[in-house]
Amino acid sequence: MKLLVVSDSHRETEHMLLALRRERPDAVIHLGDHADDADAIAREFPFLPLCRVRGNCDYFDDRTPEQALLRWEGVKLLAVHGHRYGVKGGLLRLQYAAREKEAQIALFGHTHCAYCEALDGLWLLNPGACGGFMPTYGIVEIQDGAVECCVKEVYTEEA
Repeated sequence: MKLLVVSDSHRETEHMLLALRRERPDAVIHLGDHADDADAIAREFPFLPLCRVRGNCDYFDDRTPEQALLRWEGVKLLAVHGHRYGVKGGLLRLQYAAREKEAQIALFGHTHCAYCEALDGLWLLNPGACGGFMPTYGIVEIQDGAVECCVKEVYTEEA
């Protein structure tokens, strides 16, 4: 199973769509700040499973939850934007929350800085900003309970 993870698209939906066409994921997770940008994904890929959470710029979006606890192929993921966990000041609160929920992956955005690391059985993945000058996105691959995560740039020579 391959998951495409995007965050902080800020109305620049073309970057998300390019990543989708390149990666051909099994599902997409949008981590907020213009979570309604995920509507562009739903329009172009109507049968693709799509999850979204609300970010700090999604002021009036009461249809989107602030966090989601997901399970894909037996692997539990915590998806948040990150502002409620103070991720700009550190990742400890997010790690505690993910471990408390027995998640193997914590997905977050908000900082606009890509980050991907496994710490004692917990993957922390920030896909960076899918909007902006150097857009990035995250990939989560799950196979037979094993997890691999990475961050990629939208505009690279691979295509």
